[in-house]
Amino acid sequence: MDILQFEKQSLRLPSAIDEIHDELFEQKHVRVYVKRDDLIHPIISGNKWRKLREYIQIAQFNGHKHVISFGGAYSNHLYALAYAGKELGISTTGIIRGDELTAESNIYLTQMKNWGMELIFINRADYQQKRIPEGFKTSDSLIIAEGGFGNAAITGIKEIVHELGDVAFDHIICTVGTGTTYLGLCDSTSKTIVHGILTLNNLTEIESNATLLNIPIQQLYSSYIFGKYANQPEELIQFCEVFSHKHQLKIEPIYTGKMFYGLYDLIQKDTFKPGSRLLALHTGGVKP
Repeated sequence: MDILQFEKQSLRLPSAIDEIHDELFEQKHVRVYVKRDDLIHPIISGNKWRKLREYIQIAQFNGHKHVISFGGAYSNHLYALAYAGKELGISTTGIIRGDELTAESNIYLTQMKNWGMELIFINRADYQQKRIPEGFKTSDSLIIAEGGFGNAAITGIKEIVHELGDVAFDHIICTVGTGTTYLGLCDSTSKTIVHGILTLNNLTEIESNATLLNIPIQQLYSSYIFGKYANQPEELIQFCEVFSHKHQLKIEPIYTGKMFYGLYDLIQKDTFKPGSRLLALHTGGVKP
C-alpha cells in the first residue's frame, strides 16, 4: 500500500479543532481550542504520524525496503514505526536503549515484535553514540534519528499549520519532547506565537537543534517539567483527571498533561491578552 492510499483509508485528516470552555478562560477573556491530532489514528496518532510521514514517503520513493530507528523501552516513536511498517509493507528495525531488555520486557516491545519489527538491544554507552551493531547491513536502509528528529519530520509537522487554512489563532501551544514538533511549528508561522512546554530538561539540546536547522525559537517554558521526564506528582495526576473529566478529553501526565497544566498556569498569569484565540495541539500518544 502506498502512503496516499493509507492516509485516505486509515487516517482522519485533517484533524478536527474543538473549542473547550472553562471559567478561567471566561474570566481572562480568552478562547481555547484543541487541535485533535490524537484522533488521527488509534495507534499512530498525533505528532507520531506527522513526523513519520515524510520518512516513509522517502523510503517508498527511493526504494528503501528497510527502516532503522532508535528509542527506549517505551518509545511511542518506535511503536508507531513498527505499526506503519506492517501496514505499508516496509521492514523495520528498532535499536533499543538497554541491553538488559528483551522483547518480553513490556507489552510495547512485545507488540512491536509481533508487528514484525526486529528489536536490537544495545548498552547505554553505545546507544548514547547511536551505534548500529557491527555486521548489521544498512546499505538499503533508511535511518531515522531518535524520536524522528530531522528535516523530514519538520516538513511533516508543517502540515499542521497548513490545515488551519484561513482560521486565525494568536498563539499555538504544544508539548516539547525532542523538540521536532515545536521547531516545525516555529518554522511554519511568523504571525502566530508558538509556545512550547518542555517535558524534560533538554533546553540546551532544543536550542542547539534550532541553531542547526536555522529555526528561530519563539517561547519555551521549563517550569512545568515537575523535576524530570516521566515524573508524575500527585498534583499533576489530579489535574489530568479533573481536566479529562471536565472536558471529556483524555490527557496523560507525561506529555499532554504537562502541556495543559502549563497552559492553564500561563492563562492564570495573564500571559495572553484579553481577546486572544489559543490553539493547543493534542499530540496524542499510544496505549497498547
